[in-house]
Amino acid sequence: MAVDASPIVNALRTLEVGSVREEEPLRRHTSFKIGGPARIFVEPESQAGIITMLEWVRDHRVPYFIIGQGTNVLISDQGLDAVVISTSRGLKTVEVGQDHLRAGSGVLLTKLANTAAKAGLSGLEFAISIPGTLGGALVMNAGAHGSSMVAVVQTVTVWDPVLGVHDIDACEAEFAYRQSRFQKTPWFALDAVLKLTPGDSAQIRQAMAHHMDYRKRSQPVGEANAGSIFKNPLPQYAGQLIEQIGAKGWRVNDAVVSERHANFIINRGSARALDVLQLMRRIRSAVHQRTGVVLRPEVRWIGPGEGGTDTLWENLWYAEGTGLREPFE
Repeated sequence: MAVDASPIVNALRTLEVGSVREEEPLRRHTSFKIGGPARIFVEPESQAGIITMLEWVRDHRVPYFIIGQGTNVLISDQGLDAVVISTSRGLKTVEVGQDHLRAGSGVLLTKLANTAAKAGLSGLEFAISIPGTLGGALVMNAGAHGSSMVAVVQTVTVWDPVLGVHDIDACEAEFAYRQSRFQKTPWFALDAVLKLTPGDSAQIRQAMAHHMDYRKRSQPVGEANAGSIFKNPLPQYAGQLIEQIGAKGWRVNDAVVSERHANFIINRGSARALDVLQLMRRIRSAVHQRTGVVLRPEVRWIGPGEGGTDTLWENLWYAEGTGLREPFE
């Protein structure tokens, strides 16, 4: 049994960085609407508050996890025996320059795309159809419509448990297809400078409207999901391979393969993380038997349980800040 968290809760409240709650259901903070409780959930109100929190958990050796909109994660039904730090309030600033945006990692990509369009800056049109925050997009090198974050990131301000706050160039982030150094290094992105190109606002908005229309026609918009479940095994597409095995409509309890796009799993109401995991295993096995292709997950398992140790999942960095393995005790 985990130790009493009250002393930690009381200590965090004395920091006065924002709301501190116990046993917060993480399903309220993920697009999948799945996830057990966070032992302690903190919503800092500013970047300074988030840095204060990061320094506190580092100095006190308390396990933690950072969450934005929770759009690309599958959180264990057991929850997280840790301090979960939300960026939803503290990292929301956007500054507009002549050829760039500087934005906090808690800013939604849709807001960034609209802000760029209003300022007549081109380069973020692809981001209008991607749910989630800038921080999550940096971790995953999120992309759509033939572009991704690597095409626009100039610098990132990171917090490092050893070096503190400092800037890195885009090349240091080691962006690749749905990968970045943030997945294997205990950095946390505070904000980023996005290099854009002056353009015509009307043309930019036209391109964005086209992308949004495509998303609405091809993806289960408005239904609880975590985006693409598997990475595309380029040059092939995961959705096509899954559709070829007839998996649309497959379900485990309330976890259902979308009829609109086979690489999406929908939570019809009360799906558990293990329901999704079981469905993913079935899909992966069937695709491998039919095609010989081994699908790799794009959605990331967070927390204790079999998802983190099963060979279905890529090795994650379970050190402080980028994942979770250790309880408080």
